[in-house]
Amino acid sequence: MVANQKHLDDDLSDEEGEAEAFELVQRHPIALPTYKLERVHVATLNVDYAPPHGHGYARPLSPHRVRQLRRDWDPLAVGPLVISRRANNSLWLIDGNHRRYVGYEKGMLQMPAMVHSGLEPWQEASLYTKLGTVLGQTPWTRFLAKLAAGDQDARDIVQIAARYDFRINGERGSVDHVIQSVARTEWIFARGGPEALNWVLGFLEHAYGGERDSLGEMQLEGVFMFYVRYADKVNRDEIARTVGAAGVDAWFDRAEAIRQRVDVGNRSNTFGYAMVEMINEVSKRKGVKVKDLLGAWEVSIGQFGSRYRDVSYTDRAVQWRTSQSDLTPQQLGTASS
Repeated sequence: MVANQKHLDDDLSDEEGEAEAFELVQRHPIALPTYKLERVHVATLNVDYAPPHGHGYARPLSPHRVRQLRRDWDPLAVGPLVISRRANNSLWLIDGNHRRYVGYEKGMLQMPAMVHSGLEPWQEASLYTKLGTVLGQTPWTRFLAKLAAGDQDARDIVQIAARYDFRINGERGSVDHVIQSVARTEWIFARGGPEALNWVLGFLEHAYGGERDSLGEMQLEGVFMFYVRYADKVNRDEIARTVGAAGVDAWFDRAEAIRQRVDVGNRSNTFGYAMVEMINEVSKRKGVKVKDLLGAWEVSIGQFGSRYRDVSYTDRAVQWRTSQSDLTPQQLGTASS
């Protein structure tokens, strides 16, 4: 261990280390953040709310989070807000909406803030998503912020969904043609790209016509897992007619029966496995030879690298939770306590 430490100590002298660091910075310039630490008047802050309350990126106030902050409030524990000073000198809150709301209630007319200058609204939205990955945001509010920030993947997802008359909307209230499983939709796009999401949504539209029960998290992932294994062996629209002819309830019942008798890993896989069984049964009745039926469900998907990218995707760990806000997202000048 001493020898190893000596090796590390002798690796670079102070002068050599500084020279190497300087060379690295020259080759890879670093854009350092340009912000100032200031005290801001809380009542002057604006919030760029996402639709339907505005045209920006911020989510409404969470009643649960507000109650929690009221209960545990300690002005010494309040971290600085993150603010954008726009070209007209107005101040827009990027991070800390709940803190500024409860702080104002508690009599804090000024709060510490990191004030950025020169940010475009899309840069504010991008920063909002990065700062809010741990507390308070849902996949839906993060997706809205990505759209506001001009994220190309988010735009592609919306466009692909629109091809089949689907809308991405994570608000409460399940209705036909609305995909509320936002995180799972992004998960599919991240792993399979636009081709995979196009295949999955096209299948679901042709099979079930946008019926809301077909658009759940497990159903989306199940169809994607079928796509990964069998897309090169089937015609999507033909099997959609085959599977869809039995109705969505039959699909659910078959998936549940599989779950009771076969271990296929994640429960979503039962929906993909059910598609295989339903297609093979219809094919047998039509006289298709056994060797031409769909093969057994491969548990490992490592061999399907061309259709499945094993990527790190943090939104998979985000717990889906929404709360109907009872706080109208107003600016503090007109907000009521």
